[in-house]
Amino acid sequence: MAQERRGTSHADRVMRVLRVCHELPGDVQTLQAIAEATGFDPSVCHRILQSCVADGYVERLGHGKYRLGSDAIQAGLLAMAGVTEHLDQHQILLDLQEDLGGIVVFYSLAPVGARRVATDYAKGDYNPADFGMTAFDMFTVGCSLRTGASGRTLLAYVPEPIREIALAEPIPETAGPGAMDNEELLASIKEIRKQGYAIGRQECLPGWDSVAVPALWGNTALGVVLWLRPVGEGSDDVSDHVEAVSRAARLISLAATAGGRNPSPTA
Repeated sequence: MAQERRGTSHADRVMRVLRVCHELPGDVQTLQAIAEATGFDPSVCHRILQSCVADGYVERLGHGKYRLGSDAIQAGLLAMAGVTEHLDQHQILLDLQEDLGGIVVFYSLAPVGARRVATDYAKGDYNPADFGMTAFDMFTVGCSLRTGASGRTLLAYVPEPIREIALAEPIPETAGPGAMDNEELLASIKEIRKQGYAIGRQECLPGWDSVAVPALWGNTALGVVLWLRPVGEGSDDVSDHVEAVSRAARLISLAATAGGRNPSPTA
């Protein structure tokens, strides 16, 4: 294998490990072989591989053996080729909206308090006011972590103190009929961590269903991609579009990873 510059940033190290997993002969690689090929200490490789397992880019087979996960061919190898330099979060949201229709919003955890903030969106030809959504709604029910698929998804990854603050709040009066009580909400958080997405059925506002998928780096949520659509428009079951929303979230996660954004202190 040709000798390459060894990057010093976390993103460089992750990309080098993924490239080695791809270039070494065979589908299954040992930790020792990966460490030797990268020139990294085995303990460093192990931490990087564990973070890649959490992201779905690598599968751990046990006994120090690994192979590229199903997402790595599409995502990790794009980063190796430098394609991530052209991955733009806003364009990813625009592409998703054009593909599925509806409205797409990227929510992040607010820097202070148990709140979410909309940091980017793609609304297509929609005027939310046509469906009863007002600026007041956006800054009340729309920012609560305890309502809506995006709020529940962020709650699945926030520290416990923030979760407790959110659960202590009442359900906003303008929430839809699908808003969950605390018992339902806590049960849904476990499912979100297990399956990697949330389905919202008229939770934030009456008449809107949604799909929410976290953009992750390790166990940290960089934010949540929320796709929502008026009830009765398109197919009855919005869960049919989970994969498309998940792909957008993975691309945003990958772009942040390749760009050196690393909220995780490990590796």
